[in-house]
Amino acid sequence: MSKYFLIITSLLFLTACDQQTTDSATNPEPSTQKETAVIPETVAEPTSNYEPSNRSGKVIFDLHCAGCHDSGNAYAATKQLALVRGKDLAVIRERTDLVPDYIKYIVRDGLLEMPPFRPTDINDKELDNLAAYIVDSAKAHANKESK
Repeated sequence: MSKYFLIITSLLFLTACDQQTTDSATNPEPSTQKETAVIPETVAEPTSNYEPSNRSGKVIFDLHCAGCHDSGNAYAATKQLALVRGKDLAVIRERTDLVPDYIKYIVRDGLLEMPPFRPTDINDKELDNLAAYIVDSAKAHANKESK
């Protein structure tokens, strides 16, 4: 029974659609202007003043990295690094063995479960800021520990 209902409903729908197209085809509106395609001879310069973002390293870290790499056992990457590298190398912002080029490489290409971040996510200047923030945070942490 429902099969026949679907068939009848779809036929009515198709009939209504067909009626609309034939009505517009038999009674076209008169046009006062001819429509012609205008093809520009040269490509126009972009009018937007787009400037890529230049967010600070802390903002980038808080937005993209802290969810996995903040300190504490509640963060997956920190917990995994503690198991693999040891507790002293678990928190990214406390690691003094990381250099900016390595950080930038890992952020761009990813590593194991960490996804790569495209330049549309983190542009090159922001990536430089992020790497500097991580290295500077590690230096500040090392200075606190030595006192």
